[in-house]
Amino acid sequence: MKYSKLIIILCFIKSFEGTCLQSGAEPNLADLNVYGILTAIEGSDAFQDLMNNTKIQPWFARMKNLVEPHRIDTSIMTILECIGCTLIVYGIPFSMFVFTIAHHPFRIIIAMTSAFFWLISMLLSSLLRFMVVPLRNQLAFAVLCAVLFQEIFRYLFYRVIKKAEFSLQKVQLQELTAKGMTFDRFAVAYAAGYGFGFISGTFSIVNVLSDTTGPGTIGIFGHSQDFFIATAFLTLTIILLNTFWSIIFFTSLDKGGIHRHLGPALVVITHMLFSCLTLLNRTTKPTYSIPIVNAFYNTSKMSSAAQRKKIAIVGSGNWGSTIAIHIADKIADLKDEYEQKILMWCKEETLDDGSKLTEVINEQHENIKYLPHERIPDNVIALPDLCESVKDADILIFVIPHQFVKKTCEELKNKVKPSAFALTLIKGFYIDEETNNILLVSQVIKNTLNIPCLSMMGANIAREVAEKVFCEATVGSRDDKHSETVRQLIDGPFFRIRVYPDVEIIEILGGLKNVIAMCAGFADGLNAGFNTRAAVLRLGFREMVNFCRLVEKESTAEIYLESCGIADLIASSLGGRNYNGAKKLAETNKSLKEIEKEDLNGQSLQGPGTAKEVYRFLQGRNLLDQFPMFRDAYLICEQKIKPHCLLENLTNHPEFQRK
Repeated sequence: MKYSKLIIILCFIKSFEGTCLQSGAEPNLADLNVYGILTAIEGSDAFQDLMNNTKIQPWFARMKNLVEPHRIDTSIMTILECIGCTLIVYGIPFSMFVFTIAHHPFRIIIAMTSAFFWLISMLLSSLLRFMVVPLRNQLAFAVLCAVLFQEIFRYLFYRVIKKAEFSLQKVQLQELTAKGMTFDRFAVAYAAGYGFGFISGTFSIVNVLSDTTGPGTIGIFGHSQDFFIATAFLTLTIILLNTFWSIIFFTSLDKGGIHRHLGPALVVITHMLFSCLTLLNRTTKPTYSIPIVNAFYNTSKMSSAAQRKKIAIVGSGNWGSTIAIHIADKIADLKDEYEQKILMWCKEETLDDGSKLTEVINEQHENIKYLPHERIPDNVIALPDLCESVKDADILIFVIPHQFVKKTCEELKNKVKPSAFALTLIKGFYIDEETNNILLVSQVIKNTLNIPCLSMMGANIAREVAEKVFCEATVGSRDDKHSETVRQLIDGPFFRIRVYPDVEIIEILGGLKNVIAMCAGFADGLNAGFNTRAAVLRLGFREMVNFCRLVEKESTAEIYLESCGIADLIASSLGGRNYNGAKKLAETNKSLKEIEKEDLNGQSLQGPGTAKEVYRFLQGRNLLDQFPMFRDAYLICEQKIKPHCLLENLTNHPEFQRK
């Protein structure tokens, strides 16, 4: 006790030497420091001994007269500065929580769990430092120990998340989606980093603000008035950096090759550098340059991870499932550019055994109804919620029957990212009721969702594409940037694409070929000869070209020889869905609805809808007689004439009247 008393008196006398008030000048920071010490020990034996000093006693009396009238004011100033520093630290993080985490239960859970992990890592690092007696007084060792422990726990938390992701794929994802609990790797990394940063920042700011609870004003214990506000900004930087670090750390570990190790190494090094500020700063002024450079670099790295494009597939039939498989394989080598998870909208269906189609796809990784025996990659997730499927997507790929496009787009209106673009693989079009002009599917998507839309048509039988049998396609685009993205996602050794600016012709051909493929099916169903079948294809293709030139007089012959033209017609007329449906109609007395349900496994025929639109277009222009195959295809679908009438009318086709 005597030693403690002696130490207090000696420290006080040393501090008292720097005061100014005893010489008649205005009190300085040293005066305030000394006065703070005396008021803190007032009533103790040490205080009584100091008051016996002839210099100290009058000085204390004068200081008391100066300070006590302002004690309330200075206390209020202290409280206000504490509040101000706290707002600096938690203002931005609180906004981040409200706008990006609070409405997502799953992110809240991740943030809370990561905060718990971070708390354990900090406690263990402190415990280890205390246990290692010979080294615990070395600040460099303490920093190394703390950083390594924290980064080890960051990695352990990543492993826990990976286990959770695997388990989540085994449960009913649509129920999780309905509760806002979709598993987004980037969002998980963000929430985890936020939790880490929050706890780390709390430790930092509490340690600093605890110094403001003493008597008097800020600085009473020797800190400069800049110390607290500088620490507040540095603590804010700690929170943000931990958020960025986790995003870089987690997303890097999801990559392959050398990138898997570079990200974590970068995080450890920058974390170490930031934590060594105390060692590097030998001045009494705050060191701003290191955290600023550190934050800028990590923000740029985090931004590159955040800019990875997300892909959504709207449709899950045989073609939708096939393109999902193909794109999932393509982006596996493009992890820096594309989010690996692909959401695929699947209109919920109950299968014969009572199971849900989305559950089967997600659990068995196979679309057993529309594309059986073809494995769908684990990173393709089927969702029954349309809006949730396209949420935050940068690229929307539409693969649904054209008769459902308008309704689907209306549901998505104002729910798609403004910066996104779409790609339609839908073969069909509409006729505007007011103008009787053609309205393309891409135009419907563009006008309704207010985003650009490209189109891709070609000879692409879904099953063969899924089996990686060579094929080609034609992309219609006038935007080089978007067409390059499509090329990156689709073009490959067994699936080649060519890009043309003839958007309208490419898309119209994709719809018209379904009608002529039905005509080929009618001919085969009636057991027509090969000569007749060849004539059906030739005359049908001629009608397709003539129809396109009604719409686009400037079209070139080259586009008709691409995959979207003659190749697509041939493929569809040899075994496509519309060919098979028309053949069955000619062979039996079934209706189209019965054929779709019983023979096509519930898949919709696109030909009848397009035939109806074409008929309206030609009828409005009194051109039906110049396109007898389009006319008869519609009338057969409406059961107004029999399929054999189509073949009978070929002999008087307008092509034979040309001179």
